[in-house]
Amino acid sequence: MSIRWTPQHVATLAPDAASLKAGEKLSQARQWLTLGQADHIVWGEIKGSGKNPYQTAIDLAEPAFKCSCPSRKFPCKHGLGLALIFAADPTPFATNEPLAWVQEWLEKRGQRAQKKAEKVAAAETPVDEATLQKRAAAQQKRGSAREDKVTAGIAELQRWLFDLVRQGLAHSDDAQWSRMAQRMVDAQASGLARRLQNAGSLRYQGGVWQERLLAELARLHLLLAAWQRRDALPANLRADLYAHIGFPTNKDELQALPTVTDVWQIMGQATEDDGQMRTQRTWLYDAQSCQRYALLLDFAMYNQTLPLRPPVGNGMSASVVYYPSATPLRAMLHEASDIIPTATQPAPAQSIAANLAAYTSALAANPWLGLYPFLLAAVIPVCHDAQWWLVDAQQHSLPLRISDDQAWILLGQSGGHPLTVFGEWNGLHLQVLAAFRNGEVL
Repeated sequence: MSIRWTPQHVATLAPDAASLKAGEKLSQARQWLTLGQADHIVWGEIKGSGKNPYQTAIDLAEPAFKCSCPSRKFPCKHGLGLALIFAADPTPFATNEPLAWVQEWLEKRGQRAQKKAEKVAAAETPVDEATLQKRAAAQQKRGSAREDKVTAGIAELQRWLFDLVRQGLAHSDDAQWSRMAQRMVDAQASGLARRLQNAGSLRYQGGVWQERLLAELARLHLLLAAWQRRDALPANLRADLYAHIGFPTNKDELQALPTVTDVWQIMGQATEDDGQMRTQRTWLYDAQSCQRYALLLDFAMYNQTLPLRPPVGNGMSASVVYYPSATPLRAMLHEASDIIPTATQPAPAQSIAANLAAYTSALAANPWLGLYPFLLAAVIPVCHDAQWWLVDAQQHSLPLRISDDQAWILLGQSGGHPLTVFGEWNGLHLQVLAAFRNGEVL
């Protein structure tokens, strides 16, 4: 699946805002000594602080970056600058045979890809029944041992939570929260560790932080109680439980599940960076057959790049597989082909009340529900008491998680008239990801 590069796409690849700003300063073709392309590879050379120019190349298909500069950021400002030039106008890139250093990079990438393919092929080589039974027994033994470790860690966490509530939330300190989070990592319950870290960050954050923290601890307690009776839970809710505890989903089992193949509309995209890992969320909607949302989650470490997804407002012919869940939203992209440009928004926009009702039903089915997609019809952004809201025709309102700069841009785009808005609802605030007027993406 080939995707036309845009400056917006390049921005999602930047490791941080400073790198993107530095890359923008190098996004003029006249600043580069050479620019070239061949097939899905582009390259360029630019004068740096050293004697020799920096050599920068991009494999557009993955994408993957290479640069000879000493920066530890990935992609560096040179890679971003080169990508921005190509996204704005690819004509300055002369079609030539790859330079020697580009060819060397391609050969090394080809060797790594071949080794990876050989490893996959070896793993798929048929084995006898006895070997399969031996592997299954070993896997079951490892799984049982991990569940025992998780159970012991959960028992310790429950005792800590009871003591915390008895003594008062204000009496805990950062060291206690850090130690307990690390204990969950040792117990192989990474999901619980993340929940503890998120809960601890709510302390002394202004407003009614005690209520927010207590609510988060209540959800955590519910998760721990569910673990004690996990065998009695329905299969899909048990899958949610294991995912929130921190158990990975078996990709082989996932790929064996039924796929949903159709034209999916890209409704919204968001990228977050916690300093160690970048997360990209892409929301799709199937308007033709099942009329449901699908969430693609992509992750990248500091030395990796996120995959490019089509921009909001486009369609994508694809097959997806939903992760088992009581509220199936997250999906794995099984196969994708054509990008289908479209200026329409086919998903059914509804009132604030209808969106909240759908969220309530989903929350009843899955009490640990995270972000939930809202598509709001005929709403206007309004500021009241330093808080931004979306208000619909029935005078219902939703609080926004948005900066003042972004809110004023949204208000300016609306011109004071109703908009269709897509966003992520976390139970407290809505984060706006896209806005539409008469089917046109703003």
